[in-house]
Amino acid sequence: MAITIQDQPSTTYIRPAFAPIEYLVSSTNTAQNGFKIVCKIYLNPAAANTLISTQSISVRPYSTQAILSIQDIVKSFVSSNYTLLDGDTVDVTTTALSYFRVVFQEYYDGALRGFTSTSSTIPAYNSSPTYLQFASNKFQDYQIATSALEKNLLSGFSNHIPVINAFNSNDRWLKVKTDQKIQLQWLQRNASGNFQVWLRTLNSSFTSLTTSVLDLTTTSQNYFALDVGRQELPDHTWSVAPNFTGAKYYAIGILQYDEYTLELASNAYLYEIDECDTDYTNYELHWLNRWGGFDSFVFDGKSKQDVAISKTLAKYSVDRVSGTSLSYTTSAQRTRPFDTSLSEAYSINSRLLSDFEIVGLEDLATSPEVYWNSPSGFVSVNVAAQSYERKKSEDGKVFSLSLNMTIDNSDKRQW
Repeated sequence: MAITIQDQPSTTYIRPAFAPIEYLVSSTNTAQNGFKIVCKIYLNPAAANTLISTQSISVRPYSTQAILSIQDIVKSFVSSNYTLLDGDTVDVTTTALSYFRVVFQEYYDGALRGFTSTSSTIPAYNSSPTYLQFASNKFQDYQIATSALEKNLLSGFSNHIPVINAFNSNDRWLKVKTDQKIQLQWLQRNASGNFQVWLRTLNSSFTSLTTSVLDLTTTSQNYFALDVGRQELPDHTWSVAPNFTGAKYYAIGILQYDEYTLELASNAYLYEIDECDTDYTNYELHWLNRWGGFDSFVFDGKSKQDVAISKTLAKYSVDRVSGTSLSYTTSAQRTRPFDTSLSEAYSINSRLLSDFEIVGLEDLATSPEVYWNSPSGFVSVNVAAQSYERKKSEDGKVFSLSLNMTIDNSDKRQW
């Protein structure tokens, strides 16, 4: 009897690459001499069908079952894609997912035996929910589909509500600067052509100014992104040009529609335009969050810049030969530094934050991929944080957040 695949990842949902991706297989030949199960893992089997790993696993003691874990392989073949790094984009951008399949075969008596058993083909993407978020299936709430309502986009901030109207001051409005770069990303887990992005602009009294609709022709399972900064939104091909004159707030959501219904496929994400001036330098940071999307936030409190200098010194002879004479000058350099390197570090502070912002900023402190939108363009930085305190407050405001960041690329001085 061939190998039986008793359990495997569901094809209904796109799999987080940094969470368990495991297969439970069994065989009736486990008593054979030197029995093992050979597992071949393929990337994008519907296209290139590239063999990326071959492993052998043994059955568990006193059983006929074995477990194959492939997340350590899969996570090497998925990557993040942040199109804002290459400039603003118009309308929706698409990033193809990676697909994986496993082929199992028995091995005993020194050779491969019997027929192969092939797993289902699963999609995976660059996401790292906590184990609790994975085991409780919370990651499934971050994938939109025609059969599901009010799912989340790939943001670590919970600045959303399950309606695209009836707004008020008690809602979670994420403050954004007028020139801040923002992008929303989402996963579409099944094929559909009936999605629309809705944008509502509102004045300070929460009165709607305009409702704009962007049709999506996203008819396949993929990863999508849309620039939603205040300056980038007017560039998209909306049904009605959004009116930001006198606008204080705006809300964005993805809706699914047919001839009879119009329902929220995603929650509506809420933004408050922050036009407050400050005497301090703004530091706009962008980072990869645990859900596989990118968030941005502006630190506009008091900041400090430090330059760490590392150098090596060497001694040189101060005498010089001039013709047939030795020459000594007051400018002679006896000790000279060489291999001088510079590393820039910044201490930055935020404004007073709401509870939901403190929670969302935790991913900044732990993210492996952080960028500073500096005057010279996007710069890779590392955030130094050994712990993260989730401060909470009953009145909705907490303390400001202080972070240290270092520019990823150190510099050299001439020598």
